[in-house]
Amino acid sequence: MSSDKAIIGADIRTLEMKALSTRNGSILLLLPRILAFWLLSVTAIHAQTVTVVGSMGENGHGWMFRSQGICYVITPRHVAGELPRISVTSAAPVVNGTGTVFRPFWPEMDLAIAVVRGGIEERCIENLDSLNVSRAARNAGTAQLLRLSPSGELERQRLNLARRDYLTWQATLADAGGSIYQGTSGAFAFANDEPIGMAIESEDVNSILLMRSAEIYMNVARFLAEESGAVTAQSEPVHEVEANEQRLELVSATAAPIEPQYAAENLLTEGSYVFDPIRNTEILFRAEGDAPVALSQFIMIAPINGTYALPKDILVLTDASAAGTRFRPWVRGQVAPDGAFDSGPNAPRSARWIKILILNARAAGPVAIERISVF
Repeated sequence: MSSDKAIIGADIRTLEMKALSTRNGSILLLLPRILAFWLLSVTAIHAQTVTVVGSMGENGHGWMFRSQGICYVITPRHVAGELPRISVTSAAPVVNGTGTVFRPFWPEMDLAIAVVRGGIEERCIENLDSLNVSRAARNAGTAQLLRLSPSGELERQRLNLARRDYLTWQATLADAGGSIYQGTSGAFAFANDEPIGMAIESEDVNSILLMRSAEIYMNVARFLAEESGAVTAQSEPVHEVEANEQRLELVSATAAPIEPQYAAENLLTEGSYVFDPIRNTEILFRAEGDAPVALSQFIMIAPINGTYALPKDILVLTDASAAGTRFRPWVRGQVAPDGAFDSGPNAPRSARWIKILILNARAAGPVAIERISVF
């Protein structure tokens, strides 16, 4: 009997170990997802760091946030420059957008704000309240300065926060071998994952002056409360459509414009999209509204009176699904030497998404496209 009990006990322990192993296995299987979620939650605020290029070649960084469904970027005024357009680029995987700049703050304040349009909007997830930092962050003695490499990778530098006054922090590099390089303006310093200040100037390669986040928060919050409606109206793209033309919304473009004034958003308004071609440059549009639309004709126009190359072989794909995951070819052909491509009328096709691939160009150098229309 005792031996039977021992056997039964051993079997129970075996079953318990198997059950524990199964539970642990399930937990282990879930660990990558848990870890990924944790990493995303930790770095989401860091991922709002962007690079900013002004229309006259100014370059630096900025920080994105969303308010009332609109994406904004904060950057120093001297980085935005005095012209109305900036290019905005995200962390890797890189997406681009264009900002319409506003400078409503007092003249001596090195701060500008821009309404951002384009594919980068989907990355814009933080809110302005993140700049209203905690007491612990305000009293921090060290921080990390976050910048983006040319390939979009986040770079971190440790800072010692030396002196704080009402408007600014004075900081020095914690690592003796480091240096503050050109293009750092607009990068934010983080203490315990809270953005405590934005880089605005550097007296030497080892020190940097930060505008305090509390000052930015106070001024930007007032601006949004009082003037954001007018700003949004000014920054909305205007597109005069022809009869039977379907209205489109630009989702993304894989090739950044050569200058902010040549952004992909111009395809739906005035001007041209000019870009340095990459392999299979992709432009993605979404049909306006919530339902698929019937498409039967595709037109592309490229300017021929400039110094830019014309696109040559193109492929247009469509997708009627809500998620945009089932694209299939619709139109393929060549843009003529006069810069025009017209598919002519085809059998109607249901579509929510329109993806255009520029496969090559008729000459070397930047490529220009003036208009995209679907009917």
